[in-house]
Amino acid sequence: MSKTMAKVPFGPEDMARRRKRALVMALVLAGLAVLFFVTTIVRLGGSIAERSF
Repeated sequence: MSKTMAKVPFGPEDMARRRKRALVMALVLAGLAVLFFVTTIVRLGGSIAERSF
């Protein structure tokens, strides 16, 4: 194992790739959260505030 490998496990290209992948995963997760929220609101209907419990 070379000395440079021991000091720097990931190169700049690897870190850039990891950042892009993390950003895409965050956007996908946020999109799913929005999709679930919108689906829940649509399924409950518009008159949810007028219902009596």
